[in-house]
Amino acid sequence: MSATREVDEAARLRAELIHILRDVGPENVWRPVHDAGENLLAEGIADGRDGSPEDLAGVDFRGKSVVDLGCNFGYFSFLARRLGARAVVGVDIDPRAVRGCEILRALQGLEEVSFRCGDFVSLHLAEQFDLGLLVNYIGKRSVRKGVQRVLKAVERLSRQEMVVSARPVYHGPSHLGLGPEALARLYPARYLKGEEFFLMDFVIDFFHDDWEVRKLSPDYPDRSVKRTLLFTRKRARG
Repeated sequence: MSATREVDEAARLRAELIHILRDVGPENVWRPVHDAGENLLAEGIADGRDGSPEDLAGVDFRGKSVVDLGCNFGYFSFLARRLGARAVVGVDIDPRAVRGCEILRALQGLEEVSFRCGDFVSLHLAEQFDLGLLVNYIGKRSVRKGVQRVLKAVERLSRQEMVVSARPVYHGPSHLGLGPEALARLYPARYLKGEEFFLMDFVIDFFHDDWEVRKLSPDYPDRSVKRTLLFTRKRARG
């Protein structure tokens, strides 16, 4: 392809990406999106402390296969590749986000990063990965449905390690629209205190039998900030 055609193709892809971002809406873009020239196209609404690059610098991605669940526009997929991952697969339920990821991959020239569209809880992925990412994903909707389903999904796909971010505690009525009785139908009583649900403790204990855990993020005084947790399988699968 000639240099002129390459420039034209890059401009076309950038315009398509901008259209997708407008169609999706800023409220559904979690992390900043930049074009190939590092120009900001979308700011992202998520708290940057949730799975911050500083936190993920504590993970050894080198030479590993990675799956990024609920990847949105691929922020963590691309970050994992830049940090040395051998191959990355991002999964998102929104086909517009997946197309946006494909465009970003082409614009940034990042090979060995691919994307699939579907609900990762039910999507059949035959392979396992060295490391699974469930970062900047678990929120009110997941907790209201029962967060066990997404935790089982990341565990099923992860051979050796998992990175999961979770908020320490939710107030049932004000954060989730659930009272104590409704929460008790979803979670064991030991994770409920009054009207609060201690999510991070639940996540750590959910994986306790098979995984060691290390907290990667600072112990923020603000309990609304998600903590980033690195789980390492006690007996790694071959």
